[in-house]
Formats: sequence, structure tokens, C-alpha cells
Amino acid sequence: MKEQSILKLKRKLKEAGTKFIDLKYAALTGTMHHITVPFERFEEIINEGVGADGSSLPGYKAVEKGDMLLFPDLTTLFFDPFFEYKTASFLCSVYSPDTLTPFQRDTRNIAKLVVQYLKNEFNTESFFQSELEFYIFDDCNFGEGPGYSYFRIASEEQDQAEPSYPIRRKGGYHIAPPADKYFNIRNTIVETLSVCNIRSKYHHHEVGSKGQMEIELMFEPLLKTADNIFIAKYLIKCLCQKLKKYVTFMPKPLFDEPGNGLHLHQYLGTKNKSLFYNANNKDHLSSLCLNYIAGILHHSRALCAFTNPSTNSYKRLIPGFEAPTYTDFAVGSRKTAIRLPAYLKNKKMMEIEYRIPDATANSHLSMAAILLAGIDGIKNRFRVDKKEKLPTNVYEAINVLKKDYNFLLRGNIFTMDLIESWIEVKTKQFEEIHIRPHPFEFNLYFGV
Repeated sequence: MKEQSILKLKRKLKEAGTKFIDLKYAALTGTMHHITVPFERFEEIINEGVGADGSSLPGYKAVEKGDMLLFPDLTTLFFDPFFEYKTASFLCSVYSPDTLTPFQRDTRNIAKLVVQYLKNEFNTESFFQSELEFYIFDDCNFGEGPGYSYFRIASEEQDQAEPSYPIRRKGGYHIAPPADKYFNIRNTIVETLSVCNIRSKYHHHEVGSKGQMEIELMFEPLLKTADNIFIAKYLIKCLCQKLKKYVTFMPKPLFDEPGNGLHLHQYLGTKNKSLFYNANNKDHLSSLCLNYIAGILHHSRALCAFTNPSTNSYKRLIPGFEAPTYTDFAVGSRKTAIRLPAYLKNKKMMEIEYRIPDATANSHLSMAAILLAGIDGIKNRFRVDKKEKLPTNVYEAINVLKKDYNFLLRGNIFTMDLIESWIEVKTKQFEEIHIRPHPFEFNLYFGV
């Protein structure tokens, strides 16, 4: 941004009564981190950045070379509604201080690179729309140690002594008040998102009978969508905490209840035209669209290491809960990996819905990987042929990624360094869970 524009923005922030600047950024795993500086340092941080210790962030840097620099992206400005003092918030890009070049493991920069690669190769853009699914609980306690392991969750919708309007199991979809007890909270969430420049399509109660919600956001370019997911999760958690509620985006927080996905609708083209449409083809799908679908399905088992990177992810990807278990696609089906929306009125805005991902993913990294898989399908003119079973745990997904990763190296967007670091972090998480006794094991084996 030019110096004149920076001064203009500074005046705007000053007139708004800004006292602090909050810089938000993601670790490799997608967790949010932030640092807050007084407003008086605004020009300094734009020109010189702010130092951060990458060795304290999982998967980023070794202690010996831990220094990083954060530079705010001024186009991501919003006023954080949860700070007591007026605080202008920006998402940051991470740079290496010795070369002042983008840090190779900065996942937001990877999203930027894949957008530019698509533009260079096909002279087009990618648009995504996300469905945020989450549970709201009224109480949540959990703990783990050498002699104990437990969690206990309570939902106002089901766990009252005498709920006046209970929701039957799997009966929460679009349920109306008074059974839907959280509609006003969802209204407040949508208003909060709007104030922070995140547009919503609609919201509703989801299938889960113990407080499962969905807020669907609007179509935006890839980077904006990834940013929106990142910020929206933060805002929803902060708001629910303020209202003395607990919220989780965990894929499967409750046994025998529907899981939380992060379905990603997508297409290539412009804001007003989809390249996935062809009036003369079956289901109005262009050849480019079919190749794109085939690319994603072909690489879906490896993609799971990014789109479903937690041990909890695979407790959702099971039969019986409208979650995919195979690399398949169909019109209108909510059990397939890719769904073609049957109710799409404007066929010229043809889209596909990828139903595998969940919100434990780093949105910038997973969406970049999905797009590269689709591009690989277009480049190689893949056809949808065999249907494969999705991984049943994250370790299986990681092992598939170890063999199927070349599609990620196109355009020097992902690096082997990043892929290997991701595998190392996620393998360690799997092992930490794998070595611990599970409470249900006591039911099975305590008396043997």
C-alpha cells in the first residue's frame, strides 16, 4: 500500500477512536495467535513488521532459528467487537526476517500462491462457500491424566430434568422454536459476523438434537473464504463465551449424534459466471468440471490429511450420519464425497459441494490443497472411475499423503519442507492419543 493510502487509513482509524492494533495470524495447524500493539505504532508495524517466535508455534520453526516477522494485510481490517478498547484487527502474513520474503510455512501465503497459480494457468478465479457446523453446550467439563480420563457435556435442549420441548434423536434439522432454543444466539452471531465484514447466507438448527447449529456463509474468492472461516470460528467462540455458553467445532463431540462438517461449495469462474456449467452436457456439467471433480476424488484419500487432520475427524466419517465414507459423487446425495446440488435454480452458476472436510483443518492450507487436486484433474484430464474407501483414521491418511503428494508441488506452492512438517506434527498428535487408555476400554477389558 502506498504511503498516501497508509496515512489515509491511519486518519480513518484515529477518527474512529482506535486505541490498539491487534495482529492475528495462524500456526501451521490453523490455531489463531495474536499480538496487540498501541495505535501510536501503526506506521511502524506496517513498515517494519512485528517480531514473533516461530519456535513456540507447532510446526513452524526450530528454536535456533525461531524469529519471524508479522506484517498486517490492511485489506483485512475489522474492529474486534470483543476488545474493551477500540481495536483495529488485521490478519497477518509471516515473513523471514533475514530475507524479508514470505515464510514458506505461512499457510495464508500458500493460499495466495495457489490463487495466483490458478490465474496464471487458466486465467480464472476460484470461489468457495463454507457451511460452519458446530454444537452449543451449556456446560462442558473434561480432563485427562495418569489416573483419570473423562468428559461431561450438557445441552439445554436435551439435558434438562424436564425439557418442555425436547428434540427427538436426529430430529433437529430446521426445527422451529420453542424446541430450537438458540435462534436468537445465531441471530447475534450473524450480526457480529456482518459487523466484521463476513456475509452470511442463512442459519438454522442442524440435525443434532443436543444443540447442533449451522451458519452458511456467502460465496467469496478462495482467500477471502479461508480468512472468513478463520475469523468466524474466533468470533463465534468469543461470543458464546460472553453468553456463558460453550461452543465446539469438533467433528464428533458426541457419540451416536451427528458430526460437524465443514462442507465447501466451490466453482471456477467469475463472480457472475461458473466454468462448471455446460448446457449441452449431462447434469449441465462442463468437461472442465468433471475433470476437476475427478482430480479431487482421485486425491481425496491424501487430501484427508489436510481436510480432516484430527484423530476425532474419523469418528464423523462413518455410515449412518450423512457423512461420506467413499470417494464418490452424485446429484442431491448427502452421503457422497461430492454432491451436485439438485435445487440449484441458476444452472449457469453451477457449483459442487465437497462434503469430506471438517473445521479441525487449517482453512488456508486445506482449501489450497483441494484446489491443487482439482487443477491436477484438469491438467491430466482425469475421469471419475473407481470408488475408494476414505481413510478410517488420521494415521492412514498421513501414510497415503506420503505416497500421493506430487500434485501439491505444482507451481512451487507447497514445499516438501511444509509437507514433512505437517506429517510430523499430525503423527505426533495421533501418537499422543493412541498411547492413552480410552474410558470404553475399561468396559471391555477391566475385568479380564
